[in-house]
Amino acid sequence: MALSDTQYDEIMHMYDQHQMENHITEQRRKEEVYSLIPRIEQIDRQIASSSIDAVRSRLKSGSDTTTSIKEQNRSLILEKEDLLRRHHYPIDYLKPLYTCALCRDTGRIGQAYCSCFRQAAISLLYRQSTLERILQTENFDHFDLSYYPDTTDGTHPFTSYENMKNILNKTKSFVETFDNKGGNLLFYGKTGLGKTYLSNCIAKALLDTGHTVLYQSAIHLFEDVCADVVMQKAQNPDSQSTYRYLYHCDLLIIDDLGTEFTNSFVSSELYDILNTRMREKRSTVISTNLNLQELTDRYSDRITTRIFAEYKVYNFFGDNIRLAKRRNAIQQ
Repeated sequence: MALSDTQYDEIMHMYDQHQMENHITEQRRKEEVYSLIPRIEQIDRQIASSSIDAVRSRLKSGSDTTTSIKEQNRSLILEKEDLLRRHHYPIDYLKPLYTCALCRDTGRIGQAYCSCFRQAAISLLYRQSTLERILQTENFDHFDLSYYPDTTDGTHPFTSYENMKNILNKTKSFVETFDNKGGNLLFYGKTGLGKTYLSNCIAKALLDTGHTVLYQSAIHLFEDVCADVVMQKAQNPDSQSTYRYLYHCDLLIIDDLGTEFTNSFVSSELYDILNTRMREKRSTVISTNLNLQELTDRYSDRITTRIFAEYKVYNFFGDNIRLAKRRNAIQQ
C-alpha cells in the first residue's frame, strides 16, 4: 500500500484522535465511579502501589514478590468487579478503551499493518479520488451488458454487445494484472456509451485493493488545477496537493479529454503529465468523445504518438446507454 507521507500522517492523526477521545472517556468513567463507589478508587490505588512496591523490592534486595503480589491483586480485582456488578456497571467499565482492540489504536500488530489501518487507508484513498459517492453504484457488480444491442449495425464486424463484452473482459484483466503489468487505456467513442462508467469500475476495483487513484475531468484538470498551480490563477491550496498527486498516484483517470479549451499551455501540461507517468511506469486511463483522427488533429504529434504507442485503445460504439437508462427509470 503505497501511501504518501501526507496520507500516512493523516491516518496516524486519526489514531491520535481515537486515543485522546478514548482517554477522555476513561477519565470521565473513573470520576463517575469513584464518586459513587469510593472503595473502587482505593482498590485501584492499592493495585498501582503494590506493583511499584514489587519493583522496588526486586531492585533493592533482589527478592521476587511477584507471586504474592499477583494473588493480592487478583483478590482486589474480584472485589472491584463485584462492586461494579452490584452497582449495575459492566465489569470491564473501567478498563482501557480502544477503537480497535486488535492493535489498541496503534495501527500495527507487530510489524504488520492492522486491518483497521488498511481500511482507513482505503477510505482515505476513496475520498481523495473524488469518486467516493458515485462508486457505490458505478462498479463492475452493476455493469449491465444488456443495454448493448446484440445486433449488427452494418458498420462494424461485430455487435455492440460483443464489442462491450470484450472491452469489459479486457478491463477486468487490466485490474487483475495491475500490480504486475500496469499499463494504460484509451476509451474513445460518442457520448453516453459507458466510457466514464467503465473508468469508474476500474477505479473502485483498485481503490478496494489499496491503490491510489485520482479522477479528474479534463476541464477541471487543466482549467482549475494546472492553471491554478502553474499560472497561479486562484491559488487554491487544494490544487497544490492535487497537482502533485497527478504524478504520483497509482492510477490517474482523465475523463472527457477534448472538452477542455486546448491551447499551448494545456498541450504542454498534458504532455508533461502523460510523459512523466509513462516514464515512471504509472498507469493512466483516458476517455474521450473524439475519434482517433480528431485526437490527432487536436493534439501535437508528441502527445498522440505516445498515446497510440503506449495505450491499449478501445472503441465504444452503439446506442446512447445513458439515454436508455433514463428512459427505463422514467418507465418504472
